[in-house]
Amino acid sequence: MGMQVSITINFSHEYSPLDVLKIILNNGWDYHFENRVTYLSLNDIDDYNWQEIELNAFNVKGFMDSHDFMNKIGLVIVYNNESGGEVIIYPGFLIFSLSINRKYLIGKKIPDFNWYLNRMADFLECIKYTSIECEAIT
Repeated sequence: MGMQVSITINFSHEYSPLDVLKIILNNGWDYHFENRVTYLSLNDIDDYNWQEIELNAFNVKGFMDSHDFMNKIGLVIVYNNESGGEVIIYPGFLIFSLSINRKYLIGKKIPDFNWYLNRMADFLECIKYTSIECEAIT
């Protein structure tokens, strides 16, 4: 099994996962990678059975409209079609699993968390959070 790498952001109060996703998408992140969209269906309670669909068949407005104000949302996000992974947003926190073209420190097999946090900086300035946890499990 390979390395598991993630960033967890704990919010200082509850936010609508839908609002959090909109902020992320308005700050440089995209919901598609290589013309595909990967997401958790609204009915996926705890199975985490990711669904994949062609970009031209995905209705992002319909996806967002199907979620109630405080429903968790799961979606693969990427920055500049370069690197990203699965993000699951709950009212109190989000978990970002870094799984697509993971960035490493130059010449090392150590995840470059700074690369991701730099690209999340505008998002982080829009919310209030209590902690950011960067984790790599080998």
